[in-house]
Amino acid sequence: MDNSNSKKTIFCVYGIILLSLMAANITAFGQTKADVPTPQIPEIVKLQQSARASYKERRAEEAYKKRDTEITPWVENAAPPNPDNAALLYYQAFLLRPELNTALNMKISEVLRGAESDRQIRTYLGQCLPMIEVVEIASRMPKCTWGIWHGPGPKFIEKGLRSEVSILNLILAVDARTLAADGHYRAALERCLTIRRLAHHTAEESKLETISRQPDAMALRTTQYTLGVMPPDAEILTWLRGQLAVVQGAPLNYAEILQANFKAYLNHVRTNPDPLKYMRKELVEKVESEQAKENARNLTDEQILSRTRKPFPRFFDSIFRILDSEMTYKHKCAQMQRLIDKLKEEEGTDPLVAHIINNSDIDVILGPHSHQYQFYVGRQAHINGIKAAIEVYLVVAKTGRLPKRLPDGLPKDPFTSRDFVYEKTDEGFALRCQCEEFLKRKYRLLEFKVKK
Repeated sequence: MDNSNSKKTIFCVYGIILLSLMAANITAFGQTKADVPTPQIPEIVKLQQSARASYKERRAEEAYKKRDTEITPWVENAAPPNPDNAALLYYQAFLLRPELNTALNMKISEVLRGAESDRQIRTYLGQCLPMIEVVEIASRMPKCTWGIWHGPGPKFIEKGLRSEVSILNLILAVDARTLAADGHYRAALERCLTIRRLAHHTAEESKLETISRQPDAMALRTTQYTLGVMPPDAEILTWLRGQLAVVQGAPLNYAEILQANFKAYLNHVRTNPDPLKYMRKELVEKVESEQAKENARNLTDEQILSRTRKPFPRFFDSIFRILDSEMTYKHKCAQMQRLIDKLKEEEGTDPLVAHIINNSDIDVILGPHSHQYQFYVGRQAHINGIKAAIEVYLVVAKTGRLPKRLPDGLPKDPFTSRDFVYEKTDEGFALRCQCEEFLKRKYRLLEFKVKK
């Protein structure tokens, strides 16, 4: 075939294709996208989809009811794929969490405030079982490194992690309350211990330390609730006493909290340009000679930070001696306030140190009357109170009645360093702290019910 015939053949093929496309366009002419009918899902398909959803919910509810509630043996024998870092398992648990809708979220809040768990809650908890199992294993691992970026940049990763950890703690607390309501008391207390372990892991990251305290307090309240709905059982109570001695929640060493707060503030100064810029500017304005001003301008960032930190090791050493002393809460507060006033008076003449003292609001970060210190001592009172209450419950388990007075050698009221005030109530008993800061709170942490 010559070249001219080949071209004719190609043109004919193109022409046929073009005519086909034109015919298709003519057929569809006048039809817009909106005119094209939307395919309708047959009613039988809708029924099948509804049946599948109902089946999955029913299976989740059944799994929650039928599971082995004594979870300790399989958890202790489970071998995590990476024994070096619990955070890797926590991240996987976040991916396993079923989505929460608004209605279910509200129900969870109601259960945590005292409402009973219904079928919807139990179904959701059944769907959460794979996630809960992973968290149980992760919480028992000794090391947890979250890997949060500490340099400048977007904070959405940190914010997202805070949200996931908070939701996870809420689910664990609701699961504990539901287990207790269903009569699985030891499993409920196991879940409370898991929350405390997770709180401890969370606190190992300085940027997450603040969100570790509330879940730990929630775990203690849930433990208190469980003790109040279970019949006094000497075996479970003895086991719980031992667990509370070794399972640590959010840090209770206030000295470490102070150091972490100050370290976080200095890290903020180091990683953000504005604080260092203002500190250098203030120093230049305070000095008089031109040579001194020039020297101030030539200070490196690290030289500024080094000069800023200089008086604080001695200050913290004095604070720690006070915290480790046998003084009462009231006397410790007075002594720490004197140290802060002395720091301001003696070191406030240095513009760089004065900037840290004034702009970090040191009375809030380190002050003895700050919310942090009250919360710290109050949480210690809550932990000591639960430990003391376990001994009272043990007396009830062995004798069938409440003791006339507290047994000897129990943990003390940290506000006064004396025994708790013990009172019998209509529903059980109460342990009172005698400090004004505790008594003026709207809620009483240390009231315990005893199941008849």
